[in-house]
Amino acid sequence: MIHSKERKYRLGLLEPGVTAFPCPNMVICLHCPDQDDSLEEVTEECYSPPTLQNLAIQSLLRDEALAISALTDLPQSLFPVIFEEAFTDGHIGILKAMIPVWPFPYLSLGKQINNCNLETLKAMLEGLDILLAQKVQTSRCKLRVINWREDDLKIWAGSHEGEGLPDFRTEKQPIENSPGCEVKKELKVTTEVLRMKGRLDESTTYLLQWAQQRKDSIHLFCRKLLIEGLTKASVIEIFKTVHADCIQELILRCICIEELAFLNPYLKLMKSLFTLTLDHIIGTFTLGDSEKLDEETIFSLISQLPTLHCLQKLYINDVPFIKGNLKEYLRCLKKPLETLCISNCDLSQSDLDCLPFCLNICELKHLHISDIYLCDLLLEPLGFLLERVGDTLKTLELVSCCIVDFQFSALLPALSQCSHLREVTFYDNDVSLPFLKQLLHHTALLSQLIYECYPAPIECYDDSGVILTHRLESFCPELLDILRAKRQLHSVSFQTTKCSKCGGCYIYDRHTQCCRFVEL
Repeated sequence: MIHSKERKYRLGLLEPGVTAFPCPNMVICLHCPDQDDSLEEVTEECYSPPTLQNLAIQSLLRDEALAISALTDLPQSLFPVIFEEAFTDGHIGILKAMIPVWPFPYLSLGKQINNCNLETLKAMLEGLDILLAQKVQTSRCKLRVINWREDDLKIWAGSHEGEGLPDFRTEKQPIENSPGCEVKKELKVTTEVLRMKGRLDESTTYLLQWAQQRKDSIHLFCRKLLIEGLTKASVIEIFKTVHADCIQELILRCICIEELAFLNPYLKLMKSLFTLTLDHIIGTFTLGDSEKLDEETIFSLISQLPTLHCLQKLYINDVPFIKGNLKEYLRCLKKPLETLCISNCDLSQSDLDCLPFCLNICELKHLHISDIYLCDLLLEPLGFLLERVGDTLKTLELVSCCIVDFQFSALLPALSQCSHLREVTFYDNDVSLPFLKQLLHHTALLSQLIYECYPAPIECYDDSGVILTHRLESFCPELLDILRAKRQLHSVSFQTTKCSKCGGCYIYDRHTQCCRFVEL
C-alpha cells in the first residue's frame, strides 16, 4: 500500500515545490567531488488540484459495498482509474470484485506491482478463481491478459483476439508463445520474470501453489527465470508448475559449479532458451575455503552441460572456471551465437586459440570482452575471429583489458574489414598516442559506425597515474580530424581510465569539445 503522502503526490495534493520521492594501474583524477546535498538540483513543479472525478472516485471507494454494486453500471472508461486507486489504497475487496467484470481484454498493473503485497496478490487470484468458476461468462467481462509489470505476470483466457483499447492500461497486446510451448489450457499465466533468491518468498510460493492446485486449467508460462543462490527444494518446487520448455531467458547467479550440474536435467528441457547468463559461479559449498576442485572434476562438471538448441545470447561474468575450459562452454551450443559477452574472468591462451575454430560463434553480431587481463596473451586468434565474423559483427567491445599497442596491432587488419560494425568501445586500454592515431585510420574506413569510444592515450597520465585533462583536450581535435577526413561522425568520445579513488572518469566528445567529468 502506498503511503497517503505518495498518493497525494500522484493526485496533485502536495503543495508546490514539495517532491515525493582488473587493470592493475592506479589512476587518480583531479575531480573527486564530495557528496554535498546542498549542490543537488531542486526541481520545482506545479501540481494541479484534484478533479471532481478524482474526488468522486475517492468517495466511492470509501464505501466498499456501494463500489462493488456500482461495477455493473460503471462506465468502461472509469475502470482503469478506479482499479488504480483501489490497488494503490489497498481496497482488496473491490479489486477482487473488479477482475470478473473487467470490460477490456488487457489489464496492466504498471509500476504499482512494486507495492503488491501477499494480500493484494491473493485478492487478484481470488478474482480470477471467480472468473474461472463462471460456467457462463458475463457479457461485460472481456479479460484476456493481466500484466504484472515489474515481474510481468500475464494472464489470459480463451483464444479471442484483444480489442484496441484507449490507454497503456488497456492496450492491445499480442499473445506470443515460444516455439516449444504448445500447451492449450483454459487460462494461461505468464510471468516475464520469476525471481528465486535462495528460498522462495511468500508471494512466489503462494502463486506457485495456486497454479499447481489448478494445473488442469492453468499453464504457468515463465519467459525469464532468475535463480540467485540455489535451494534445490525451491528449484524442484518451481519446475513442478513452471513449464521449462517455455523459458526463454535464464540467469544463474551466485551458485556453485556443483549445483550447476544439478540444474542440467532442467536445462535439457528448456527447448526455447534464447539467452543464458552465468554470473558469479563460485567453487563449492561443500569444501573448505582452503581446498579447491581439481581440474579434472571441473572439466567433468562443465562437460555435462546439455546441448542448448536455441541459444542465441551467452553472457559469462565472474566465472573462474572458464579459464582453460571456454571451448567446453561453447560446445553446448547448437545454433550459431549472436551475442557473446565475457567479463571479469581469467582466460588462457588456449581459450583465445580456440575461438576462430568454434563454428557456433562464426556468425556473431555482438562481441563483448571486458575486465579481463589480456596483456600477457597473444591476440592474433582474436584477429582471426574478427576475420570470420566480419560480415555479421555489429558491436565490438574490448574494455578494461589492459591491451597494449603491439597486441592491438594484431587486430587492425581484421578490424578494418568489419564493414557492418555499428558500435566500437575500446576505452581503458594502455595505448600510446601514435598507435591511437593508427587505430583511428582503420576505423575511419568503417562507414556504418554510429558509436565510438576510444581510450585516452597513455600520454594523458603523469608518472604517478594522475589524469592530465589538458593533454587530452589538446590531442582530441587532431584525433577527430582523422575520422572526419574519411566519413561523417556521429557519437565519438575519448575516455580516461576510471579514477581509483572515486570511480569517475573524464570524457572528451566531439559535441562538447572539452573534458567533462563523469561519475560512474
